[in-house]
Amino acid sequence: MRFAAGLTLTGILGFLLLEVLKMVMVPVTAWIIGFLALVLKIALVVLGLAMAAVVIGVAVFLYRRFRKKAEAEI
Repeated sequence: MRFAAGLTLTGILGFLLLEVLKMVMVPVTAWIIGFLALVLKIALVVLGLAMAAVVIGVAVFLYRRFRKKAEAEI
């Protein structure tokens, strides 16, 4: 009987724990997905700004190079 009572108690506690986790995991999962979406947005904005800076840097470099070349030809 003690063995059966222990199994019953473990089963009831396991069931209650599972139900509590079902209720808690929905908002936790939503929070984690929202956080990951925010991190992805920030990473994409930073990547976009870095690419824009590289393009502007290359444009300035090429402009100065062609300007020096044109002055040398004159």
